[in-house]
Amino acid sequence: MPSSSRHLRLIIAFLALLVPSLCAAASICFSPHCPGDGQRDWAFEVGIAMITDNDIEDFASPSFSLQRVHGPSGGNIYTFTATRLLGHLKWEIGGHTFTPQLEVPLTLEVVDENSRAPFLDFNASFAVRWIDFPWNEYVSTSFAMGVGLSYSSQVYLADIERHPDEDRSKMKINFPIQLTLALPEYPQHQFLIFVAHQSGGHMFDEGGVNSLGFGYRRGF
Repeated sequence: MPSSSRHLRLIIAFLALLVPSLCAAASICFSPHCPGDGQRDWAFEVGIAMITDNDIEDFASPSFSLQRVHGPSGGNIYTFTATRLLGHLKWEIGGHTFTPQLEVPLTLEVVDENSRAPFLDFNASFAVRWIDFPWNEYVSTSFAMGVGLSYSSQVYLADIERHPDEDRSKMKINFPIQLTLALPEYPQHQFLIFVAHQSGGHMFDEGGVNSLGFGYRRGF
């Protein structure tokens, strides 16, 4: 499937999280200190991800099989993220109130490929985080999806190998996706599962790099 179609589906999914909340919001709290949410102004994350040969839709497939990239273009990505909570939307539906968060994550990635020196990758995004899950009293859960820009000081070798006869760009579209889990007694200490997706070589062409990672998220 062409990368542009994948990106369009991701953007639609992101808007599906945001637009209903904007349209149905009875009130919008653009302050981190919204009453009753128990959330924090800032969150800091550290994680490690493996470069994969999977497409972005593979991670949502019931038959998902991890395809880690081996050889010169394989390796790991070490991520460091600071996220600022902008505020909340209030969405009332079916007698229930939902309060998705609006946030801005800024990520520095150290890309450590198997065959060359590590290089840096910079990501800035706008994200929506859902925190209203019925099982939160047992496992505190959040799910975030966003869209933004990414700039790498080097082009990923995995991207070059997939497109040996094409020019690849250092500037890409970034789609951060993550799931957090925490004990209800300690909601600020979160186990993090994330997908770091970057678009193809020229924003919406074919290709892209997808990495699957795990980490720790701490709210302050």
